[in-house]
Amino acid sequence: MADIKLFYFPIRGRGEFIRLLLKAANQPYDETIISRESWFNDPEAKKATPYGQVPYMFYKGKRYGQSKAIATFFAKKFGFYGKTPEDGLRVDEVMQLGDDFRPNLRDWFLAKDEATKAEFAQKMKDESIPRYLGYFEELLVDNGATGFFVGDSVSLADFFIFDIVETMVAVDSEALGAFPSIQKLFDNVKAVPAIRDYLASRNPTPI
Repeated sequence: MADIKLFYFPIRGRGEFIRLLLKAANQPYDETIISRESWFNDPEAKKATPYGQVPYMFYKGKRYGQSKAIATFFAKKFGFYGKTPEDGLRVDEVMQLGDDFRPNLRDWFLAKDEATKAEFAQKMKDESIPRYLGYFEELLVDNGATGFFVGDSVSLADFFIFDIVETMVAVDSEALGAFPSIQKLFDNVKAVPAIRDYLASRNPTPI
């Protein structure tokens, strides 16, 4: 039985960067998928969580919540948080910057109809996607255009932005054309053997 038990919806959302990290670290974990029906119709589903939200996990029998806290713990434990305090600062900076973009994806995904969804998509293509990709590109170039946010190997920041960029590309298939360092990051993450295998076998989701 695995020490790590993750609980989340059957989407990428706020759980995917945790999954990517654990796969890269070759750490076994069990995952319980929480269905939409269960979440909204079964009062016990929310009661089982620490704070009425997901993802959460049990680690060695103890329950923990908050996705970035969970991911940061494992990143430090398994060597995906950089090598210096400054590296850790950059990792946190990148994740918080990515979180600033997330409301755009939420509004697009939850749009009430296809016409509204198309409006949100066009607005992202014209405004927020190039703006945030520009921020990420600048940070990657600052690290020597290695395709990593810190050092010369993959970190939690790379997993976090990889997942967000996957959805950006779903909205705008040409989004990475002007951002070679982000394309390099995308390729670097997919080249990690355990992640390559995971990506090939997972069920596709829109977000």
